[in-house]
Amino acid sequence: MFKRLLIGSLLSTAFAVPAMAEISISGSAEMDLFYRTNQADGNGGSSGGAMGQEIAIVVNIDGKDKLDSGDTLKWRLAQKVATDYRYDSFGQREAWIGYEGGWGEMRFGNQFSNQYLAMDWPYGAQGQGNLWADFGAHTVQYSKAVSYFSPNFGGFSFQGQYDLGSGDRDAHAYELTANYTQGGLRVDAGFHEAKNDGSASSEAYVFGNSGGWGSGGNYAKDNKVRAYNVGAMYRFENGFDVAASAKRNEWNGEVNSAIHAGTGKTTVDQYLVRAGYTTGKHNMNLGYQRVTDSKTDGVTADDGMDVLNAQYNYTLSKNTSGFIQARYHMLDNANKASVMHGAYQLDGSAGSGKDNSLRVLVGTWTGF
Repeated sequence: MFKRLLIGSLLSTAFAVPAMAEISISGSAEMDLFYRTNQADGNGGSSGGAMGQEIAIVVNIDGKDKLDSGDTLKWRLAQKVATDYRYDSFGQREAWIGYEGGWGEMRFGNQFSNQYLAMDWPYGAQGQGNLWADFGAHTVQYSKAVSYFSPNFGGFSFQGQYDLGSGDRDAHAYELTANYTQGGLRVDAGFHEAKNDGSASSEAYVFGNSGGWGSGGNYAKDNKVRAYNVGAMYRFENGFDVAASAKRNEWNGEVNSAIHAGTGKTTVDQYLVRAGYTTGKHNMNLGYQRVTDSKTDGVTADDGMDVLNAQYNYTLSKNTSGFIQARYHMLDNANKASVMHGAYQLDGSAGSGKDNSLRVLVGTWTGF
């Protein structure tokens, strides 16, 4: 990260008095090259293995100014560049203005969900985020959010977020999250609810009411989703760390008949455990996830799965690390992948007719 001073002036040159506002630029650059087995061919079959790559460059521009009251005005503008599917313009990733003081912090604008951020890191770290953070009934970000962040009370803090959505694709949503840290211990918990959410599931049209979402963008019917999560991790002084977390996803609304039959509540539970060890420049991690069979109107489907994940990291410099990762999905039923249809969540294998998939990845990550 580097910092520079931005000299602002009043609009009237007659009263041009320099005002100093601090600007910082930070971000990361990641390169991934991978091989994936059992890829879906788009016709209900498998096309075998495939090579791929992903480049992710994130740029965050942050500013803050000390107010006469003693509080701080702050803002962030964030962009992910060199990708082929999202966040390719300033403000799509984050664009908010906040006010911070001894009473806590308020933020207004486009923000990530705090529940999602905790599931993405640290619990979804080391390659486990594809099902832990990217699948479920939670929301990734709120475009019209009002958020509050409490001060730290002896290691405990809490956050609240509310999205001023329209209720049509853009949900009325809120969430409450809490954290506790003490020494090597960290504990997280969260709850989220949204109504009329166009991103209520892995795919927007999976859950709705009276015919689902419809192919013409018919979001007139109601739905409601909820997500609960709790997790804990501990870092030992000898280099070992362990983490465990649980999540429940709930969708209320008619389910796409291609997945289940029913009009009431669908639930999916998830569990995660992970262990790591760091010594010198070396870091090793092993993780396991279980996505349980989904239930719709109390009827259980044979659509659960297990996921194994291993990652080795090597420190190349103060800011850069190289890594190799292996992730293996094992479906209970080759023809059912929980309530998800998004191939990206199963490393491209959803709908391949195979009950397993393996991804092996090598890459580098640089922070600045």
